[in-house]
Amino acid sequence: MQISPVVIGRGQAGQAMLRSLAIVGLMHPELEIRPAVQAERGRPLHAVSRGLENPVLLVANPHALHAATIIEGVKVGFKAIIAEKPACVSPEQLATLEGIQIPVSICHGYRVMWGPRTVRHMIAANDLGRIIALDGRCWQSSAAQRALDPAPNFQLWKNDPALSGPSDALIDNGSHWIDLATFLMGEPAQRGSAWVSYINAEAPHRDTHVHLDLVFSEARQARASISKTVHGAGNDLEFTVIGSRRSASWRFLRPDEIEIGDGAERKTIHRKDTSMGSGSRPFHGLGWLEGYVEIIRQTLLGLAGKNTAAVPTLAEGLQVMNTIFLLEREPD
Repeated sequence: MQISPVVIGRGQAGQAMLRSLAIVGLMHPELEIRPAVQAERGRPLHAVSRGLENPVLLVANPHALHAATIIEGVKVGFKAIIAEKPACVSPEQLATLEGIQIPVSICHGYRVMWGPRTVRHMIAANDLGRIIALDGRCWQSSAAQRALDPAPNFQLWKNDPALSGPSDALIDNGSHWIDLATFLMGEPAQRGSAWVSYINAEAPHRDTHVHLDLVFSEARQARASISKTVHGAGNDLEFTVIGSRRSASWRFLRPDEIEIGDGAERKTIHRKDTSMGSGSRPFHGLGWLEGYVEIIRQTLLGLAGKNTAAVPTLAEGLQVMNTIFLLEREPD
């Protein structure tokens, strides 16, 4: 089966998608993935996809353009769509995306990695006992770096809410955390609140630090610190699931390890499975690129009628954004 990818977006996410396509092509030559066509922003997609066999759209343009691009891709006949998160940036955009029938995957890449998948299996098997809470953080330092060295021409589109949407850290990083929490808890949050700071913000709408609280059924809580202004932070995403019998902790910077707490004891389990992502051996993965590889791989395998593992869907991505839209906001 021949697949013809079209990529819109030339930034970091667009480059990640192009690299991931190359890796998937090497892993699955039977998919016959053609060289990707790079679509220019503003050019009608029907002009790009005309004559392509089994065209697949990969969306990596600015956040506020995702919804319109997905809708256009559906209208012109793409067979599947893989979109960077967030799926949308407003309730109005969300309403336009409901009911889409073709496969649309959203690149919430953390939850398709070995660690979160394994912890979710532990929860489902009751290995941790009754789940009490989920605590964690998602820290980066981009706003802190820019506050010290405001070099020009760095992701200036994020300073325009017409392109970036009405928020920065909450939508960009918080959507990843909420997707993880929803995945691990097995359901959307019933309600939530957020305290939001704009210190070190490069533009008035670009929140830089968020304290996020979510409430799930049976009084289960999820709490996270979401930030782009923690000096010295890398891509520090981690969580701990607190159960009545055990706890389980995962850190993105050590993705092939899960720390299990049992009473006063701790032990570390290590990944042995090589079936996910790029198929690399444990401790030799691709970092954050692994999520893109896995989501693109499973989406294309599904298009070819192969057996697949679940990846984040458009409906799930919309639920994540709806959780954000309904948050109670506490003032800075």
